[in-house]
Amino acid sequence: MAIKLGAATVGAFALYYFSAAMLIGQVAAQTGEATYSTTPTPSACFGFVAPPSNGLFAAASPDIFKNGTACGSFYTITCTGATSGQAKACTLTPTVTVEIIDLCPGCSQPGFDLSETAFTQISFESVGRINITYSQ
Repeated sequence: MAIKLGAATVGAFALYYFSAAMLIGQVAAQTGEATYSTTPTPSACFGFVAPPSNGLFAAASPDIFKNGTACGSFYTITCTGATSGQAKACTLTPTVTVEIIDLCPGCSQPGFDLSETAFTQISFESVGRINITYSQ
C-alpha cells in the first residue's frame, strides 16, 4: 500500500531534515588555532612516515593527538580569521581536509600545525596564525 503525501508535507519534512543535519554539523565543529610548517618531519605516528602526496596534512596538539589515536585521522579545518585580528586572513576557499601525521607539542590547544600547502589553501602565509573551526 503506497502512502501519498502532499507537496507541503514533503517540503516540511525536507526542511526539518536539512535543518537537523545543519544543526548536527554545527554542534560537531570546535574552535582552535592553526599555524603552518614549511619543513614537516613526521615522527610521532608510526606507520605514517611519509606525508600524503597531495600535501594536505597536519600535526595535532596533544589534546587532539591523544597519544597517537589521531594518527591517520582526517580533520576538516575552516579559517575564521587571524588571531591578530588582521583583515582578509582567509582565502575564498577557507576549508581544507587534512590527515594527521604527527604530534605538535608546542601548538595551542586545541590546534594544528598545517602543512604549507594546507595552510595556503585556507589562509595566507603572511598571516601566520589563524582562528579555526574543525571537525573530524
